[in-house]
Amino acid sequence: MPEIAADTRYLDRALTWLAFDARVLEEATDSSNAVLERARFLGIALSNLDEFFMIRVAGVRELLRAGVEHRTAAGRSPAEQMEAIVARARDLFDAANAAWTRDVAPGLREAGVTFVPSGDLEPRERDFLDRLFAREILPVLTPAAIDDALPFPRLLNLALHFAVRLGRDGDPERLAVVQLPRLSPRWLQVSGGGPAGGGAGGARFVLLEDAVRDRLGDLFAGYEVLEAVAFRVTRDADFATDDQEAEDLVDAVRQVLRSRMQGDPVRLEIERDASDALVERLRRSLGLDPEEVYRAQAPLDLKFLIDFARLPSLPAPRAKPWPPQPTPDIPPGEALWDAIAERDRLLFHPYETFEPVLRLLRLAAEDPAVLAIKQILYRTSSTSEVVRALERAAENGKQVTVLVELQARFDEERNVGWARRLEDAGAQVLYGLAGLKTHAKALLIVRRGANGIERYAHVGTGNYNERTVLEYSDLSLLSADEDLCADLTGFFNVVTGVSEPLAWRRISMAPLGLRSRFLSLIRREIDKSTPEEPGQIRAKMNALVDVKIVDALYEASRAGVRIDLNVRGSCLLRPGVPGLSETIRVVTIVDRFLEHGRIFEFRNGGDPELFIGSADWMPRNLDRRVELMIPIVDPGHRTRLSGILDVLFADNVKARELKADGTLGRRDGRRKPLRAQEVFWEEARAGAARAEDPDRSVFQPLMRAPTAG
Repeated sequence: MPEIAADTRYLDRALTWLAFDARVLEEATDSSNAVLERARFLGIALSNLDEFFMIRVAGVRELLRAGVEHRTAAGRSPAEQMEAIVARARDLFDAANAAWTRDVAPGLREAGVTFVPSGDLEPRERDFLDRLFAREILPVLTPAAIDDALPFPRLLNLALHFAVRLGRDGDPERLAVVQLPRLSPRWLQVSGGGPAGGGAGGARFVLLEDAVRDRLGDLFAGYEVLEAVAFRVTRDADFATDDQEAEDLVDAVRQVLRSRMQGDPVRLEIERDASDALVERLRRSLGLDPEEVYRAQAPLDLKFLIDFARLPSLPAPRAKPWPPQPTPDIPPGEALWDAIAERDRLLFHPYETFEPVLRLLRLAAEDPAVLAIKQILYRTSSTSEVVRALERAAENGKQVTVLVELQARFDEERNVGWARRLEDAGAQVLYGLAGLKTHAKALLIVRRGANGIERYAHVGTGNYNERTVLEYSDLSLLSADEDLCADLTGFFNVVTGVSEPLAWRRISMAPLGLRSRFLSLIRREIDKSTPEEPGQIRAKMNALVDVKIVDALYEASRAGVRIDLNVRGSCLLRPGVPGLSETIRVVTIVDRFLEHGRIFEFRNGGDPELFIGSADWMPRNLDRRVELMIPIVDPGHRTRLSGILDVLFADNVKARELKADGTLGRRDGRRKPLRAQEVFWEEARAGAARAEDPDRSVFQPLMRAPTAG
């Protein structure tokens, strides 16, 4: 078979990620979504785009400036890559602005939620803002004059600023920059039950920048404000710590945080009506090229909509609640120990509650029989119950060992704080392995039972974060299986101490052999596949960009193996190419919950094996991170995971199929509509209802009279 050129074998990683973000943006314009849900999706899409510029665009820009001729798997040079991704990113930026002006803002207004232009304020609303500005905002503002003889001010990454042109009779024009308060709320409610008083016209809000713009004259006595334009700068935020050289990793991470706020500029966003002269002055001062300037017709930094949409007082329609449901077969209270010892328990979040995992930690913290707790924390919430339970356990004298990953991108500052608190409580805190991020999700509890030492484990696909566990779709396994717990004991010895990895009984670990494990499983499907009984691989992950695995999947496809992949974001694999990937289908789902779980299924000649884990099929996961994958051994749990994959691949409402050219298209709409996440929540709700309302179809007669009293 002739060799297929590299530029046709692989899709562009960055462009498929942008296609995913465009898919998120599609939800913001979908009229079948409640308007607050559409607002939230718009905020998510723009937050994603910010990160894309800080990491991906900044990285390619650095290659260009360094003159490095590194080609992508799709065959693009840095210059070609930059041209392609910037064009697509600009289209996405413009589409997001249009989504606000044409869809989201009008939809909110029709539902009674209005962002009021400053010229449309009522007198009492303006009086309220005057008082608020004088009391709480003006004292925080500090203008910085721009002088050609002085260095241009260092503008913080993603912070909102005003560029202000000032004039006075007889004097040349002056220019100043004013940073908006970072800790002030972005939206100010001026009527409709807010602090300015009631109102019958719904809830009315003014954006912080509009409130400040109208009052900038208070900062510049003796000058006339000729022009005041909001803008913000996106900077390179892809900084890594050299943890092999840093004597104090905590200090090194703090330095990264400082660098991230002041990295090289990569994008200037500015209001559409800004004068050309002002835009040019800012652009040159920031060292940006003309194509790195983005004029916005919508308010800047709309990611505030993520939090705004959560406000409970808003009168606008919101999505029907899908609260996490109790798991029917997990008993309350301390009976959890016996339930896990009896058999493994598989949880599907957020359809099923994360409460059993939190309860296990709380029980372990207080149980006198618990001797030790070992846990990995990659991302946690700002008010972490997990950390509080670990603190309590340490205060109670238990041996608590926590590996806190200080290099979890954009969560470094929070993790530094938690690490210090845990150390103060008496826990042993470790910061991972030199040169590697620890991304595995694992917990091990050692307890003295009636028959000796017992071990209890939790392994999941998601983080120990009580907030994101309500927003991400993930899987958890609670187990007392001796083989799994023995493996986890060895695993913690490897990542927290000085221990050579042993031959694992159950787990697979990156960077020590996880890729080779996946490749051997793919190879086995090829070997066992026949025309009569073709092999089958089904997998769900966040990204597929590892060339070795992509090539192995191509080989499997040519051998007749049927391959179904659910890939949320970036994907190098080009499906449906004759002679290369004809039997491969790739779908992505964007819905209310972020698809985050990883499931891997291999038919294995009719004896299927299923796995869950923390790793995507990416070089960073397989080569530069500590990751875990575990097999699911309970037959009922394997059937359940296989059923989850069935539903995901049957979705024809929120799913889109990846085409060979890298675009996403709708699935076959001729079948009865099926929305996977809705199916999962209804199944969880039905299971909880059955547990609360036991079956009364079987009647059991009493064989003796009840005892009196």
